[in-house]
Amino acid sequence: MVSLLCEENAPGAPSTALSHAPLHFSGVTPQIGAGANRIPQSSMSRTASPRVTFDTNVCNVIHDPHRWPDKVDPEDARKVREAIPDGRILGFVSEATLFIECLSFEDKLSYLAVADANGSRPSLDPRAVARMDDVAKLGAKLLHAPLIGAEIFFDGFEWAGDDIFTGAERQQRFFDFCRPLGDLEKLTRSGEELDEKYPKTFGDTPMKGPATWRSAFRRAWDADPDGRKRLRGAVGPMIGEWCDGLIVGSHFACGNDVFCTIDHGKTAGPSSLLHPDNRAALRAKGITLMPPAELVSRYGL
Repeated sequence: MVSLLCEENAPGAPSTALSHAPLHFSGVTPQIGAGANRIPQSSMSRTASPRVTFDTNVCNVIHDPHRWPDKVDPEDARKVREAIPDGRILGFVSEATLFIECLSFEDKLSYLAVADANGSRPSLDPRAVARMDDVAKLGAKLLHAPLIGAEIFFDGFEWAGDDIFTGAERQQRFFDFCRPLGDLEKLTRSGEELDEKYPKTFGDTPMKGPATWRSAFRRAWDADPDGRKRLRGAVGPMIGEWCDGLIVGSHFACGNDVFCTIDHGKTAGPSSLLHPDNRAALRAKGITLMPPAELVSRYGL
């Protein structure tokens, strides 16, 4: 495991912990930062090959084209896989995908408890690491998407360069996209409620601070084994939506051409960022979503 400080958490950089104003994607689409649309998203690439961000689910079928034949035609998955090392598409994976893919739910809670602090990190799922390492070896690069703190889980990926926007512009676009979603605020409120019920203590003295809400999830998990299923059901979707926002935000921030996904947000419902009801708002921001089959067809892979 590699732990390092990324530029997003350098002194003076914006923080993902800032307050979010709730964004209703089915309503009015807000402006995403001053000058954010100075280059049309559809024409951002400066090469003939499209810049494609792969969602977590698509990374799995790139690694194993036969994994979900009922969701993705293995032939389409194979064509996408072969197009990355051939340079016919430039592939990217979000940093937040590694968090989603490489840690179990319990280990995500453990990570949140120690993020941006000293302490041992949870072990990664070696099977997930092998899948993501395979995608990295094909030539996919990693997009910055700081969670809480700024750590990467393994050093198999090369960081994507700032080919479309400067580093400062990319950071601003990322934070301007993610802040209005409100996902981190929702997760924070849940953690604060658990912090009241399962306080951190020093001896018998309760301790409360700006970051104790993050460790409250793990304290609740340990203190109430009978309530673990309920906790997973309540907190798991919040973590998933938070990470969806980070993943799409990192795609938007970098100015990539296509976000390749098979996620339709059906589990989370209309509140999901990727739900069909919200896709018009994403398109209005210049975000083009495609499943692998459309990607293959559109670019003749």
